[in-house]
Amino acid sequence: MLRNIKFSIIILFGVILTSGCENFLEGDDAGRASIPVFFSDVDGIKSALPGAYSRVYEYYDSEFYLYPEVAGDLLELSAIGENVKMFSQYNFVSEPDQEAAAVGHIWAKGYEALANVNNILEYQPLLSTQFPNNKDELLEIRAEALFLRALIHFDLVRTYAQTYTYTEDASHLGIPALTLTPAENELNPRNRTAVVYDQIITDLQEAVDLFSDFPEADYLVPYRGSEMASRALLSKVYLYREEWDKARAQAHIVLQNIGLTSHDDYVEMFRTLEPGEEAIFVLSGQQKVSQVGKFYATSDPVAKASPKLMEVFSDTSDVRLNLLQEKSGTYQTLKYSRPGVNQVEFGSDLYVLRASEVLLIQAEAAIEVNDFEQAKESIIRIQSRALNIPQDSLQINLNGKDELLAVLEKERIKELNFEGQRLFDITRWHHNLNRYENTSSNVRELAYPSHLFALPIPLREINANENIIQNEGY
Repeated sequence: MLRNIKFSIIILFGVILTSGCENFLEGDDAGRASIPVFFSDVDGIKSALPGAYSRVYEYYDSEFYLYPEVAGDLLELSAIGENVKMFSQYNFVSEPDQEAAAVGHIWAKGYEALANVNNILEYQPLLSTQFPNNKDELLEIRAEALFLRALIHFDLVRTYAQTYTYTEDASHLGIPALTLTPAENELNPRNRTAVVYDQIITDLQEAVDLFSDFPEADYLVPYRGSEMASRALLSKVYLYREEWDKARAQAHIVLQNIGLTSHDDYVEMFRTLEPGEEAIFVLSGQQKVSQVGKFYATSDPVAKASPKLMEVFSDTSDVRLNLLQEKSGTYQTLKYSRPGVNQVEFGSDLYVLRASEVLLIQAEAAIEVNDFEQAKESIIRIQSRALNIPQDSLQINLNGKDELLAVLEKERIKELNFEGQRLFDITRWHHNLNRYENTSSNVRELAYPSHLFALPIPLREINANENIIQNEGY
């Protein structure tokens, strides 16, 4: 499928310019020849940037944002059958030939998004030389594109490869890490997972350096990449690599600049058009019909909360419970339902990075380096906001690493449910999957490690690219 990559740029007003071939990792000389026309001036590359964000939204909204939740343990499908969206991932029966579903879509749409970003990064240096008066503007564009490239690689490697610590040195197969649009007949192999993560970090570090040269106030709109978004993603990447001190350092910088949404504004952060104070990076659903919104629609949701999720909440005054609506004895998320908002004009916004998660990253990393007081302080900040209780009125009377990690996991569940996180948490912790005892899935338990914790490489990619090795077990 990488042979099928489309060199497409989505122009600001929705015009899509495409040139395709048969494989998503291989280029097409005819397609490459047409690309310079679109990047011949500053206006061209400026109009390409919104298209890059749109392409990222597309793979998030189609299946990527749903996959970690459906394959996790906090969600139940409301209906069962092969025609139900994400049925295969729910039951861990994904197959390489499922091109028209999550297996094929996330790969294809992810690499299409990557091609858009790489086109921007390839032509930006030339334009900076040709248009020196626009150099700063072009460097800002480069910074945003680097952030997006890191995000795309991070998403794809978490989906199609085992977690970073699956092998001691992360030498297991990852994904093809692409920094250039491939030439015709260029068959790209999968890089080792360590190499993919190194590329992610390299891109984010350059993005941070570039963003720091420009006023941060210009980049506080959470629908665009920024220095804080790059640092937040860096903290998350370091967390996956278990580089605890680096994760803490980046999280600390982010939290010095971005605070938490207040208790009173918490629900509105999800249910109105205004992003919360803590929003760091959000994919905009404007002018998009959201598949995530349909999946979790309050009228007839495809998925609902598992009783296992509801059992985690021990205090009925927790504001996060206000985003879980009871209906006929079951609970459904309200994070993607905005009353009175035209869902055609404004599809669901998808939170990718927010300060609450960064605070929990800081807490987890602190636990791992035995800084239990810092960890407790961070967790209490989350609990204080959730319960609307002063921080000095809350205590965590635990001092064991495993005990604190258990508290941390519960807070991640309460805070980040239905936000595309859960399976990735389970696998990076090397936990077994344990679902509700009466789950409607055919799979109640799945022991770690398992080949099923990574999706198969799509069959079209395998057939078209002799250098691509299929994941073990498929």
